Amino acid sequence: MTPAVVQTFATEQYTANASLYLLLDPLADCAEDDPLHIDTLRQSLGNDALTGLRRPDLVHTPQACPVLVTLATAGAKPSEYLLSLSALRAKEDERRSRRYVCGWLSSTATATTVSSQLIELGHLPTSVGTAFFPVYEPLRLELLVATLKFGETGSWWPIHQWLFPTSSGGSSCLIGQPGTSVDFSPFTSAIQQNAGLVSSLLGAWRHAVSLPLTYAPARWQGATLLPPQAAARAYEQIRDARIMGLKKQHDIVTLALHRLLLHSSIHTHTDIGISIKRAIENGTSLAKLFSELNDQSWQRIVSELTLAGAQP
Repeated sequence: MTPAVVQTFATEQYTANASLYLLLDPLADCAEDDPLHIDTLRQSLGNDALTGLRRPDLVHTPQACPVLVTLATAGAKPSEYLLSLSALRAKEDERRSRRYVCGWLSSTATATTVSSQLIELGHLPTSVGTAFFPVYEPLRLELLVATLKFGETGSWWPIHQWLFPTSSGGSSCLIGQPGTSVDFSPFTSAIQQNAGLVSSLLGAWRHAVSLPLTYAPARWQGATLLPPQAAARAYEQIRDARIMGLKKQHDIVTLALHRLLLHSSIHTHTDIGISIKRAIENGTSLAKLFSELNDQSWQRIVSELTLAGAQP
């Protein structure tokens, strides 16, 4: 996420008959002297430029609810200064568990209508009814998009375009289309319920790839912090670990990191299978069991998997 990406979005996706909005989350830290602080924006843009989202689980603390900031009304030019500041803040938040800048949106609808749609998107079906999830948060939105079937565009309308930062360190742009409606299943809610663990795994993954590890043949080495679809991949790792029988968060993250850094089929090796079984049956920390293996041992395990034709 760079200022150039946001500027391009504002130039190419923001049309003359639409308004341009910035979505901020006060639950994330923001210094009082920050130009993007809600109170500062209220002073510089006027109170009418700020629209609070009525988040149902925060009705008694409206100051904690997200805020939709009108950067430019139809026909007006947005502030390049605020666009750059918001892009830089999004960049700064790449390694944080909660993001202050949730995205940039364009729409011909009013801020009130757009804010209502952002909340409506969060009402998802569960096995026993409906629950609310703040899917406007970038990570949750990324997970929500990952559940869409091929060709589905999502129920974003009346949002025309929605640019948001992704967990990889890049960005994604959603396109809204009138008359589009998607029926989510309880599976979608199950994924949202795991957003906290996904966030923890992503944080551990980012930290791991930044370390000078002596042996990590499968580690990500691309231009971004993590590979594309990082959030979806993290959830798949969590799902797989639970299918294997792991329940403790630390064990799940430990196995996931070794699969992501060493070999995706590491769990199929006999030695690793024994360690996983011990962690499940005896409660021994998987990290402790794995620490008993040195780089030479891991190299042997990966080599044996490769020779056996296991998928990397």
